[in-house]
Amino acid sequence: MDTTRRWTSSTHEEAKPVVASPRSPEPQTVRPRLIDSGDVELSSLGGYALVILIMAACMLLSAWSRIDLRETAVALDRSERDYAAAQAETSRLKLELSTLEDPAWLHKTADEIDLQSTVPVIEMSTVQ
Repeated sequence: MDTTRRWTSSTHEEAKPVVASPRSPEPQTVRPRLIDSGDVELSSLGGYALVILIMAACMLLSAWSRIDLRETAVALDRSERDYAAAQAETSRLKLELSTLEDPAWLHKTADEIDLQSTVPVIEMSTVQ
């Protein structure tokens, strides 16, 4: 194999020397070019549109979940207040029921916890 010979694309052609193009004295500038319909690839635009669509969906989901979380927190606070009020009402009703079932129970309980029994009870009524 002869390595001193230039390589050619075919065996029958002779190697042609590369001729340098003459340099122009003025600097090359970028010229504006009209966009042809073949320059824009729809597949790449579809990819960008898909990414933008996914980001918009994520933002909407995030906003919706934050709003739903706040509404749930407000509802929980309301239900906790209602539950506390219901417990207090239940305690009052139990005390009233036990007093109505056995009026002596109140006097007996007062004696057991050493309340002062010498305090006079004054009946107050409205003037008619």
